[in-house]
Amino acid sequence: MPATFATWQSHFGFALETVYGTTVATPTVWIPVNSFDEYSDDMGLVYDEGIRASATKLQAVYQGVQQGQYSATFNYYPNECARFWAQILGKDTIGSSSNGQWQHTIATSTGKPFSATLFDFFGTTGPERQFVGAMMDSLNFKFSRASGTAIIKPHWISAAASTGISETSPSFTSVIPLRGWQPVFSIGASTKTTLLDYDLTVSRPTDLLFAGNNSQRPSDAEAGQLDVTGKLSCYASTDGPYEDYRANTARAIEVLFNPAATAGAGSTYTVLDILLTSANFTKVAPDRSGPYVKWDIDFRGKYNATDAGALQILTTVTTSSQLST
Repeated sequence: MPATFATWQSHFGFALETVYGTTVATPTVWIPVNSFDEYSDDMGLVYDEGIRASATKLQAVYQGVQQGQYSATFNYYPNECARFWAQILGKDTIGSSSNGQWQHTIATSTGKPFSATLFDFFGTTGPERQFVGAMMDSLNFKFSRASGTAIIKPHWISAAASTGISETSPSFTSVIPLRGWQPVFSIGASTKTTLLDYDLTVSRPTDLLFAGNNSQRPSDAEAGQLDVTGKLSCYASTDGPYEDYRANTARAIEVLFNPAATAGAGSTYTVLDILLTSANFTKVAPDRSGPYVKWDIDFRGKYNATDAGALQILTTVTTSSQLST
């Protein structure tokens, strides 16, 4: 029986590029993967179906422009996954923190975010593949208070996968991921104990540029405007969210993970604060499918001077290097 490729042998690595499409030789970090969600290696095949007095429709296949798409889901390992926010938002300001680590304020940049090289090995006898010039066009972060870890799911578009390199030697974090029961939740700067589920998506339309450079690979990429949307599920202890929706009242929405307050091995210095200083509820409806009423809430962040955009991330991690460059 032929040998199989064991999924457990797979590993994922990440490194920012200093120039678009300039391959980084080895990952900055390797991150444990919950699920490999998309691996698209599009060769852009061109089909010649020109009629030439033949009963066969396809006459030839030519090489075309090449591109890739990649996505995976990760437990939120705070030191490693913080760089995902920086890649889509684009700006990281660093200051020292009170606990001896480094506080990063990640916000929307008016410039184009940096691209990344993604490394994927899937347990073959062949090479490790690289997705070069990877620009993030969406990022999803979510958790449930009742169980499990917080998870994050980035999606990138890039050049097609490389011909490959020798397998890199992964090294993984010893810091445990953030868990769904840890964050403190507030609406309008008022702490609430009603949150059940939180789901945030940051999207940024991104186009690969196939300029005339006699190459099948993109020469650059262009990033569009950021859009921040999300969903909340809350106990219906009051009808406040519903009344805010009806009155079109903007509120601050914040979740703050501070495991120092709930000490766990390897987590005592990690902080993640997700802040939308001005957000509108775009849909609010009661959910009466269970034994108690819940509010199903859709929201959307809007520009404000405090966030210099619709969203800012404040996170305390071990690195003093910028996560956006």
